[in-house]
Amino acid sequence: MEVLINLLSLAKAQQLLLDPQERDYILNQVNAAKEELRAKRKKQLKKDTASKLKSLVTEGKFDQEHEQSEEFQHQLKLKVKEILTEQEWRRRKMAMRISEEEGRLKKDEEETKEMWKRKREHEEQWEGTREKRVSSWRDFMKGGKKVKKGEIRPPKLKTEDPNKSYVQRPVKRG
Repeated sequence: MEVLINLLSLAKAQQLLLDPQERDYILNQVNAAKEELRAKRKKQLKKDTASKLKSLVTEGKFDQEHEQSEEFQHQLKLKVKEILTEQEWRRRKMAMRISEEEGRLKKDEEETKEMWKRKREHEEQWEGTREKRVSSWRDFMKGGKKVKKGEIRPPKLKTEDPNKSYVQRPVKRG
């Protein structure tokens, strides 16, 4: 089983290195790791005066020897692995965010479509009941006001007309 996993890893590594863009990306990451380790070493050398003097005397050969050493190579492998792992983690996290955002947008779009569908159905129902609403109003207007049984209506008041020769007498109540 482990052999199969190693073969798959080797096949994937070969595929990555054959792709020019991926190869450039990996080489850039290796160079970034080297620069980071060099900066770290330079910072350590500032504290260590003996190593600093030796570095100045040998004019850079000390640094070249250090970069070819077993320790530096091991640190470089670990640093490259750390950087590539971090980049892969970021890539996966970004892909997950993108897929979540696409899902959210799709859900919003479906909700919007559903809202318009409900609105359209409501308008269709409203239009379907128009005749019933209008006919009940027409019936009301034809029949006029309906008087309930036992209800007494007050008499209509007569207005004074200046052309009339008589005066209306007040009605006695009592």
